[in-house]
Amino acid sequence: MDKNIIRYPFKGFTIIVLTIIGVLLCTAVPLSAQVLNLYDAVNKTIAYYPLLQQREAEVAANKAHISTVNGNRLPSLKLMEEATGGTSNSLPGGYFSMSTVPSTSGSVRATEKNNVSSGNIAVSYMNWQFYTFGYYHAQTKEARAQLASTQAVYNADKYLLTENVISVYLDLLKKYRLLQIERENVDRVGTIFNAIKATVVSGLKPGVDSSTASAEYSKARIAYIQALNDYMYGQVAMSSFTGLDTSQVRPDTSVFVPGFLSKIYMFQPIDSINLNHPLLDIYQKQYEQQLANLNTVSKKYLPKLSMEGAGWVRGSSISPTDVYSNNLTDAMLYSRSNYLVGLTVSYNVFDLKHRHDEMVEGRYKVKAQQSALQNEQLNLNRLLQQTNSAYSSTVQKLNELPFELHSSQEAYGQQIALYRSGLNTLIDVTNSLYVLKQTETDVILAQDDLLQLLYMKAGLSNQLDIFLQNFKQ
Repeated sequence: MDKNIIRYPFKGFTIIVLTIIGVLLCTAVPLSAQVLNLYDAVNKTIAYYPLLQQREAEVAANKAHISTVNGNRLPSLKLMEEATGGTSNSLPGGYFSMSTVPSTSGSVRATEKNNVSSGNIAVSYMNWQFYTFGYYHAQTKEARAQLASTQAVYNADKYLLTENVISVYLDLLKKYRLLQIERENVDRVGTIFNAIKATVVSGLKPGVDSSTASAEYSKARIAYIQALNDYMYGQVAMSSFTGLDTSQVRPDTSVFVPGFLSKIYMFQPIDSINLNHPLLDIYQKQYEQQLANLNTVSKKYLPKLSMEGAGWVRGSSISPTDVYSNNLTDAMLYSRSNYLVGLTVSYNVFDLKHRHDEMVEGRYKVKAQQSALQNEQLNLNRLLQQTNSAYSSTVQKLNELPFELHSSQEAYGQQIALYRSGLNTLIDVTNSLYVLKQTETDVILAQDDLLQLLYMKAGLSNQLDIFLQNFKQ
């Protein structure tokens, strides 16, 4: 008996290896795994992903900010009650009011008295800037522009997140299908093993074929293990987006049935980009926000018309004739009342310098946002042209691959038959097997390219929602 046969117990070894590989496959993709289609994967990501929850909270905060800004129009009304005790000495002359210097009112005496007196005052003071030459209105418009900008950031992040999860899902689908190819390749090599075992044992083939086949079988197993590792890595990436235990789900391979592919071919997004695109709209809204801010600055330093009014009552332990009462509680009785109303026009002349500086700064920011918008338009248009070019060549490639695949399958079948008849060598079979596997891989990669390019075209034309409807069950 050939010593190679003794060294490689094919039957037992093959059964053990195939069993281990089957267990690994079932671990990675459970037989009862639920199918996760692309439409559901995107929706679960949008509902789960923390970044979008952050953006939603920021939008809500900006909505509340509009109400805050509108509250600036309300008047200020302050109520105060104060009881005091201390000396009461005053001098002629004025001084600027300072918070650390209490006010002392009363008669001016020739000498200082240290008698303790008490006092009581209740004040109601109102101030209302009722006309600001459009400043309040400009603040409201700026707050609304800020809300629109925040909403545009949310939409842009949602768009980018959708694109990312589509790309990750399609990559996972590609890896899943490549894993199936590697599994089928292991099965094919196992078939060759059986053929070699029969021919070597019967003496029709040399023992070296068993060593060559053993090496090819090991290579097939290693390729399968690598494909399995790649697929599990893709599962982790998918889980980080959806929050699902993606080891319990598998991608939907039904998208590659002929009927679906025909529907995908019929989906042709509009080849144009407009300002409604989320990645452009964010620049547009930031540009409009800068314009609103510039308008607010132009109104900020204009005069303000205010209406003021105050009413107060006072009590004191010092009589109008400057006699100190021994009973300090006498101050709790109000003895005098006053009111005062006024119309105020306030304007800081030196604010003209501040207004000029802020307006210059604001105009540069507006120009910067406008340039950023134009730059993004150029980038998206260039990306669309590149995508269209790649899409066209991918479609042509996919039209040729079915013929290559059919020929590769026929060639492999013929080489197996010839080998069993002793009319060719194991190298011929191995070469045909390699060509078949490579062609099957090319088909999967080309189909993945097609879907990747289609979603990019749909995204650039702002039609991702329409694209995803094709994958809805």
